[in-house]
Amino acid sequence: MKLLRGAKHTCLTVALGLMIACSQNAHQYLTSGERYFKEGKYQQAAVQFQNAIQKNPRLADAHYQLAETYLKLNSAPQAYRELQETVTLDPKNLDAEIEFATLLMAGGKYDAAKAIAEKVIAANPNHPRAHAILGERDAVGHDWPGAIRELQLAIALDSSQVRDYARLAAAYFNAGQPLAAEAVLKKAIEANPKSLAAHVNLGQFYYSQRRVPDAEAELRAASGVEPRASLPRLLLADYYMAAGKLPDAEKICADLKAIGPDDPQAYRALGNFYKATGQKEKALTEFRALLASRPKDSLVKGDLIGALLDLNRVEEAAKLNQQILISLPGDPSALLSQGRILIAEGKYREAMTALQSAVKGDPRSAANRYFLGVAQNALGLAGPAKLSFALALKLAPGTPEGEVALAGMDARSGAYDEALSLTGSALRANPGLSEADVVAAEVWLAKGDVRQEEQLLLAALERDPTSLPALTMLLGLYAREGKTREALNRISNLVSQYPRNAGLRLLLAACYFALKDLPNSEASVRQAIGIDGKTPNAYALLARISLARGSVEQAAIDYRKAIEVDPHQVSNYIALESVYETQGKWEEAKKASESAHAIDPTSALVANSLAYLYLEHGGNVNVALSLAQQAKQRMPDSAAVADTLGWAFYKSGLPDPAIAQLSESVKKAADNPLYNYHLGMAYLAAGHSDPAAHSLRQALKYDPNFPFAANARAVLDKIAEGTR
Repeated sequence: MKLLRGAKHTCLTVALGLMIACSQNAHQYLTSGERYFKEGKYQQAAVQFQNAIQKNPRLADAHYQLAETYLKLNSAPQAYRELQETVTLDPKNLDAEIEFATLLMAGGKYDAAKAIAEKVIAANPNHPRAHAILGERDAVGHDWPGAIRELQLAIALDSSQVRDYARLAAAYFNAGQPLAAEAVLKKAIEANPKSLAAHVNLGQFYYSQRRVPDAEAELRAASGVEPRASLPRLLLADYYMAAGKLPDAEKICADLKAIGPDDPQAYRALGNFYKATGQKEKALTEFRALLASRPKDSLVKGDLIGALLDLNRVEEAAKLNQQILISLPGDPSALLSQGRILIAEGKYREAMTALQSAVKGDPRSAANRYFLGVAQNALGLAGPAKLSFALALKLAPGTPEGEVALAGMDARSGAYDEALSLTGSALRANPGLSEADVVAAEVWLAKGDVRQEEQLLLAALERDPTSLPALTMLLGLYAREGKTREALNRISNLVSQYPRNAGLRLLLAACYFALKDLPNSEASVRQAIGIDGKTPNAYALLARISLARGSVEQAAIDYRKAIEVDPHQVSNYIALESVYETQGKWEEAKKASESAHAIDPTSALVANSLAYLYLEHGGNVNVALSLAQQAKQRMPDSAAVADTLGWAFYKSGLPDPAIAQLSESVKKAADNPLYNYHLGMAYLAAGHSDPAAHSLRQALKYDPNFPFAANARAVLDKIAEGTR
């Protein structure tokens, strides 16, 4: 027994020694981590604090300091976890409790944050940050008096926290007291005269009140406080852009390259200025120069890719982006660029997949949401697209491109007032954005006000003389008014100024085509192709020229070439199908329509056409019926779709639903011989001879030689024989 007790005593002694050694090692790591933290070496500090926790998981101070380190590294989720562990291990650590409450507020868990703040105040009634959190919680609930009371108390307890002044000013402003808001922001400067944020906050307030000189003075004061700070200068450049003072904004952005050589926002500002003001070639030149001096800068690479895509230089953009994807396969910015490249190539489904991955990797990126909306919109997914654009604007309120995209959807859905409001907002933020004028012009065109449409298109061309969407709309407007030659003169002058612009050459060809000048039209198309062999719609226009000359076979060749150049352009397949129908090449027509349907299975036009080809020229009737039903869901008011669906019911041996659909088509297009013929055949199948005879006679009345005229006469003869 003595031996046993001795052994037990020895074990306890060894265990106690190990525990002391572990504790000593944990504190050594903790001390090392604190030293790294003070030196600003946060990655190394994090490793040391993690080692301390590994040695002693219940060391609350290690968890707390690791949380503080994660906050410095902008790793909020990890900080949240460590703070949660800290307050569990050491409930008396009020600083940790308040840091935890702050993260809860940022995560939208307002009531949980409020409960912690109240707990801290119970222990320390004069804790300034706890009162500030209560004020923030009241502001979230629009309890402005409560917010004002708590934030005033927080500032009285600690006048050094500039963010509390900003939140108090916001509470006063929302309570309808703008003068009190201004006074608070001025007090923030009095209490913290060397604070950059205090001057910036007051400057932004003045700008929101349209007191531009005062805003400018505060932002310049902020620059004086921190001569190398980028933020006040970037804001000032934005204000100058909004005011149309582009030379002043450009100078600030150019100066920022020298002021902030290590700040990505600063050295990229000039390129972004050129991009925002539509100076695409200058933006490209600037980003090329930046990348030459910073060859490993992924942000600049992304900017350069964007500039290349803005100029439709897709192949070059794709090569550069591939380099990024090889080194950083899941990089959200590279996935964003990949999505944009696929959009430019017309590969919208692949683009949507890439952009969904980009959103998953960076859900706070407005650009990811915006371009996802572009891909969804191109696929006809109006609901998801509108949501993506709305989320992009929520993440980056007032972003002009997002507003224009949403405005375009509103314009096409008939929400004209909303569309005009968004385009107006976009132009106030970016006066050089010609796309906003184009969307507004679409609204006025839909409203039938061609004068307003013309004014907006001319305004767009003032901002961007080579805007192809604006020029295309203007050409359409002038063609309707018999002023095509006026459009021709404008575009000819532009071609002289920009001889290497393939898009302008193609528009010039379209002008000549509208004037029935086929030789000059063809010459201009071929010049466009010579500049850029992948000029969108060039071969399609050549095909139309061939058709105008009566050369159907050449038109088919041209459309096949158009498809080769751009295999994702559905309209070329539809046009080729039409040519094949003219030639009686029904199998080729079906293949072209099937290809179009594979690219865009949401297109009602394509589904309707393919269904009819299957019904008339060999195909599965059940598949045809399904396609026709899909088309009907998307185009419920179309007479052609109702006719196809009715004919599909007829072919399926269902005359009653056939009559319902075909009656609808005849009601909408009473003089269409084919619709009347189909209705007559459906009536006959249902055993209704008199209505059948009436419909067949109507068909022959409107066109005695329509394709099924002989069969209509034969059926009428049989009906007549049956009534004798």
